[in-house]
Amino acid sequence: MIDEEIQERLVDQLYDRIEDLNRDILTEIGKQIKYVGTLTPTQAHKLAQITLYGENMNKVARALARITNMSVNDIYKIFKQTAIENQEFARQFYKARNVPFVPYSQNESLQRQVTAIAKLTAKRFRNIMNSTGYILDDKFVPIGKVYQEVVDKAILSVSQGKTTWQEEMRKSLRKLADKGMRVRVGKNGEPTGTRIIDFKSGYTRRADTQVRMNMLDALKEMSNELQEQFGEEFGADGVEISVHEHPAPDHAGIQGHQFSKEAFEKLNSELKRPISTLNCYHYIFSIVLGVSEPEYTQEQLDKINAENQQGFELDGKHYTLYEGTQLQRRLETQVRQQKDRQILARAMDDEEEAGNCQRKIAMITQKYNRLCRVSGLKPNKARMTVSGYRRVKVG
Repeated sequence: MIDEEIQERLVDQLYDRIEDLNRDILTEIGKQIKYVGTLTPTQAHKLAQITLYGENMNKVARALARITNMSVNDIYKIFKQTAIENQEFARQFYKARNVPFVPYSQNESLQRQVTAIAKLTAKRFRNIMNSTGYILDDKFVPIGKVYQEVVDKAILSVSQGKTTWQEEMRKSLRKLADKGMRVRVGKNGEPTGTRIIDFKSGYTRRADTQVRMNMLDALKEMSNELQEQFGEEFGADGVEISVHEHPAPDHAGIQGHQFSKEAFEKLNSELKRPISTLNCYHYIFSIVLGVSEPEYTQEQLDKINAENQQGFELDGKHYTLYEGTQLQRRLETQVRQQKDRQILARAMDDEEEAGNCQRKIAMITQKYNRLCRVSGLKPNKARMTVSGYRRVKVG
């Protein structure tokens, strides 16, 4: 079956590139804020009359284009690999039914089909990257304008001689760092454009999260479509649901089991959250009942479910292992946010803010390590790694 861990690592490459771009933009903004803070009110007023944004925004545009092109190429590779894994799993059933099997390298029709799906996904990815921005003063500001808006605000504060300039800048930059690069989406989850708009009237999601979610959903959708197609070709009469550790409660008793097609369709229609939808990580594989044994025995499945329910205690509260993985994700996000803040503070030479962030990073990391230790959950330090971050000494 599909190696979901490898698949997630491939998708994380796209995720990491967006995180790196977000950090580069915030760092550049921080450097400019630092410069503005060294000016007198008169100098700041004069600077406001000068166009100083062009070259910096050209850098951002070039970086955005480079990352987009690199990621689009990777999207095609990820889809091709996933399609090959799907077909290799189905090979045994073609043989059992004595139906000719044409491998991916020779199957031009399948290649065209996968390319078409990958092309559509790449288009969605471009739409996301072209719809990115930041939340500033409760407004969604396109990526091409946020730099100008923040620096203009800094120049205005200095030119008016505001004594609270540093704290004002801290507040603005904290929000930029915490919310990160975002994409404005509609109810269907698709990007809706980059107009400067009142945040309260729209909905935004972190761009890296949106890309990761869209990619995994698209891969599941393609995999399930191909499995259904292969099943029609070799005459499938059943399905098998993939297995992953720490499943959500509504799918824990279903994963790893084989069903007749009719039984599965009835079961899936009765679920509030059908398999492979709404952030479900399970895949559906077409099979010939009786030809292959399920990948997991009932004893193994019972053990997974029992360990999940047994869970662990942390800070006086009981968690299932599934709930523990959700807590892991939240803590990982909090660490990345604080590291982004710290990088911005260092770019501004704001030692006090950098120290505050460092203490919070240490506190959250300690809780994360304790969570992993008492739960037995595997830590994923890569999800807390932030390029450009380095620890600073604090009192």
